Parts: sequence; structure tokens; C-alpha cells
Amino acid sequence: ARLGPRTGDLVWDIGSGSGAFAVEAAGFGAAVLAVDDDPDACARTAAAARTCQVALQVVQGRAPHVLERLPEPDVVRIGGGGVPVVTAVAARRPERVVTHAANRDEAEALGAALGENGYAVECVLLQSVALDTSAWTERERSVVFLLSAVRSDLAP
Repeated sequence: ARLGPRTGDLVWDIGSGSGAFAVEAAGFGAAVLAVDDDPDACARTAAAARTCQVALQVVQGRAPHVLERLPEPDVVRIGGGGVPVVTAVAARRPERVVTHAANRDEAEALGAALGENGYAVECVLLQSVALDTSAWTERERSVVFLLSAVRSDLAP
């Protein structure tokens, strides 16, 4: 939702994995480049696009190097690659960027990289807890830091 892909946007989905976000963005009318270095992930993304009857382009390659040959994005979802990928994306000056981190140190590093490259950054901590409903006890806890950034010249 923070990315808000819409008709007329060029979206990069870096680390497309299953293709879920890429397909959703294409469904909103955005032009989508789904990037992943894993051939199986690329195949899953292409299959998901066919199933949902949306058009998108799958690009196999490892970020940040593969990004050099792509057209300028408006919106970018970064599914991995750390500070080097965030820095490479920020250098291309998309309007909006979303990424995530598994721990606070990584979140701080990603936020700093975005901030140093001219982005207003927000971060939220998301947590989910799986419960054993027979005893209503915690089984597993999952935590992720979600960072969303808007180019500073566009921030309210």
C-alpha cells in the first residue's frame, strides 16, 4: 500500500520471489519489471502473471548489477540485497521505495542509506505470533521492520 503502484508507473520488484507483489502491481495498471536471480523464482513469477492474466516482464539477474540496464523506475519494492541494493536504487531516484529488514541494525543501515540519498523514511515494526490453540500458548514469533521512503522533494 505504501508503494501505491498505479497506471503509468514503472515498478521494479527486486527479489520478486513468488511474484505476488509484481502481479498485484500489474493488476493496478503499472508496468512491472520483476527482478530475481533465482530461475525458479522467475518461473513462479511468470506463471503467476499468466494465471492472473496480467502483463509484466521478468528479468533474471542479481541486483544491484542487473539494475544498471533497466529503465528508470517510479516505484521500487526491494525484497533483499541490503545496503548495496538500496543505494543503487536510491541513485536512480524513484518516487517511492519500500524494503524490509529482519533486525534493528539492518533497519537502521537501510534507513540511513535511504536518508543519505534524499529520502524521507518511515519504519514500522511488524510482529506476528503463531498460537497453539489447544493451550493458547505462543508457538512462534516473527518480526520484521518495514521501511517506506518517499523522495524528499515529494514528501509532504
